[in-house]
Amino acid sequence: MLKTYAGMDAYLFKMLAEKPVQGLVVEALGCGNVPPAVKEGIEYVRSRDIPVVLASRVHTGRVVPAYSYFGSARSMEASKIILGGELTGQKARIKLMLALGLTKDNEELRRFFDN
Repeated sequence: MLKTYAGMDAYLFKMLAEKPVQGLVVEALGCGNVPPAVKEGIEYVRSRDIPVVLASRVHTGRVVPAYSYFGSARSMEASKIILGGELTGQKARIKLMLALGLTKDNEELRRFFDN
């Protein structure tokens, strides 16, 4: 799990993608927004066919594809990221770990997170 912050870049994402990780949870800001360079990192991870769940750091609310800025959840839809809904990063991580025990298919994993 990676927590995003203002000014974060793609470095950690690229390093993780080179390791034998099965999935990644990204704690975004607001309703699923990340800095533009983080979007590039997430897309790099997805290009390696590693599932990415986008969760929010806020204590209430949900991840939704509401904005179209370069770094919003909507701008990453083509990358087939999984929206974590109302789950915190920690809960999304546990859910992803359990789901990965059943399937590695990104579309099937996405169904576990559909609310």
